[in-house]
Amino acid sequence: MTKQYLICSDIDGTLLRSDQTVSEKTRDLIQKLENDGHIFSISTGRMYRSAREVGFQVSDSGHVIASNGSYAAIRDEQLLKTTLEEKAIRDTYHIMRDFDLPLFFFSTNTLFYTKEPPAFFQSLADKSRLDTGHDRFSLVSINDSSAFDENLHQFLNAIVVSEEDASRLADVRSALNEAIGIRVLSSHHNNLEILPANSDKKTAVEALGKYYNIPRERIITFGDGENDIGMLEYAGIGVAMENASDNVKAAANTITDTNEADGVYKFLKEFI
Repeated sequence: MTKQYLICSDIDGTLLRSDQTVSEKTRDLIQKLENDGHIFSISTGRMYRSAREVGFQVSDSGHVIASNGSYAAIRDEQLLKTTLEEKAIRDTYHIMRDFDLPLFFFSTNTLFYTKEPPAFFQSLADKSRLDTGHDRFSLVSINDSSAFDENLHQFLNAIVVSEEDASRLADVRSALNEAIGIRVLSSHHNNLEILPANSDKKTAVEALGKYYNIPRERIITFGDGENDIGMLEYAGIGVAMENASDNVKAAANTITDTNEADGVYKFLKEFI
């Protein structure tokens, strides 16, 4: 093989279809590319535990970029970890109290929540009670300020979700943009993703490329959300999904079909 590529793909709205599955032909192609010596990694805003699970649906290689680039690992060996600074966390926490919206912080395997945890995470925690080791997932309330203080050193990134009234998020974003030490991006119309100021998916893709000594021009990234723009611009080949928003498409070199129509598969099949 003359040219080794690093392929990094977002999950939701990109690699996964809306029913949360990956098509068989996409999975088979990714495995074939890995057997040919290329490197594949998922690159997602999801926490590490959840990201890892999806990664193993398509690949056994265990390359995972999670928490919007704040955490990356290869076969559970940490490659990169960036936590939010204490002042940034406290400012974010107080701003969300003012807006009376739920706030969720993530470590690699724990969701720390204000107000109530979403039903999806509650059921995940219930299923996980019998797990051991790094796979165990837990929920921790930080409604109480002492619980918040006790755990804040673990926070890699955060998310704010406004299910009822997404239009409120513009005001929330303006307030968060005043805080020092964070970056605010979005992966869906009803959320805001809060990351350490010096971290995003691009940072982790760059670290993985350096680890394997693969130059930028041989890095391919796929994405559909605002939180993918950094890695789409960084990669030699940034590929936006047809279902991506216009600002994401503008950041990419090229556009492929939608996530529902196997856009990742179609691009890779033709390109490599």
